[in-house]
Amino acid sequence: MIAHSGRTGGRAATALGLVVALTFAFTVVGSNIPGPLLPLYEERLGMSPFVLAALFATYFAALISMFLVMNRTRAGRHVHLVLPGSVLVGILGDVALWLGSDFSPLLFLGRALTGICVGAATGSAATLAVTARGEAGRTLAATGAIGGSLIGLLSAAVVAEIFADPTVLIYRLHAAALLVCEVLLIVVLWWNRVRVRVATAGKPTVIGNGCGQPREMTAPGRLAAYGLGAAGWTVGGIAVGVLPTTLRNSLQSDLLVAGVLGGIVLLVAAWIAPHAARVAHRTLSAPRSLVLLGSGGVVLVAGVLSGRLVLVLVGCLFWGIGQGFAYAKGLALLTRGSTPVQQGRATSLYACVSYGFAASMILLAGALSSGLGYVRGTAVMVLLFSVFCGAVLVFGRRYWRSASVAALPDVLAVES
Repeated sequence: MIAHSGRTGGRAATALGLVVALTFAFTVVGSNIPGPLLPLYEERLGMSPFVLAALFATYFAALISMFLVMNRTRAGRHVHLVLPGSVLVGILGDVALWLGSDFSPLLFLGRALTGICVGAATGSAATLAVTARGEAGRTLAATGAIGGSLIGLLSAAVVAEIFADPTVLIYRLHAAALLVCEVLLIVVLWWNRVRVRVATAGKPTVIGNGCGQPREMTAPGRLAAYGLGAAGWTVGGIAVGVLPTTLRNSLQSDLLVAGVLGGIVLLVAAWIAPHAARVAHRTLSAPRSLVLLGSGGVVLVAGVLSGRLVLVLVGCLFWGIGQGFAYAKGLALLTRGSTPVQQGRATSLYACVSYGFAASMILLAGALSSGLGYVRGTAVMVLLFSVFCGAVLVFGRRYWRSASVAALPDVLAVES
């Protein structure tokens, strides 16, 4: 972190951290708005389960493409341009989505633009967060993604139930919010222009072998971390992109809110669990997180097949608690000791793998649902996901028990 003396420097850094966190959260909001609206698109445009899954997954395809661009170019050294530019792309995505409420090709374009927006914002926001807040900013991508997902899901469901023409109104509201974030972001970036320029031009930090955990990890270690992140993030994608339509069919309900109850429980649990752990001076290990994710899938399948909402919500609760730790811990394993620019690139690649796996699960659910129906198709996909969690647990258990990882500071633990 770049040190500045005086109250002005402290206030500038604080303002940068707050605005970057707010901006990133609102870019992620746009990614989850379509979830509650998928049944409306199905009714209005006659989309099949697989086409709906493809629409939702279009976001992931664009997101991954942008992550790869960010990792293979020097864009990470121009975060003061990349983050504001990503917000503008997000606004254009909202415009395409509200114009596409009656024309499906524009919906796909809007989802792609939203993916580009979040893909560019993830790494650049992470870089700026570490610049402003140091180590405390390293988990911005995890906390911001969960918070933004929750806001997007809740706001879309509420607007859809209360207001007329929700497939237009919600995107206009989101575009207005992004515009406010853009103005605030430009102001704080100008205020912190020296800080940002020095941080993005910094040299990599070298950590000696005798002074803690080296930044470089072995290939099995990286695979274990990526698997942990993929498992953690995929449950959110399933809850937001698959469950809304599946739950309405399982419960035989016409209420859009009924479809998002599982996603709301998951995201609230993912948001609260790490904070509750800090208060209790406890944390959840990586293996236990995977056990919760796998067992939560089994409970959720039982609820979906039996039409019992309580079991679905319990399964989503398990998923939320597991996700709150799994995604953040996997990211911390990969990025400890990184410079701000390295942090941004590693965060983008980590999210790329996690989101890519989530997209494959959503597309699998769409394909299975087209042949088996929403309830059975989703059940088969979730059971396969639980098997994946078990495989990651077996593969990574030896690595997570090693002395090097045991010595890794827990980003979710209480500071003493």
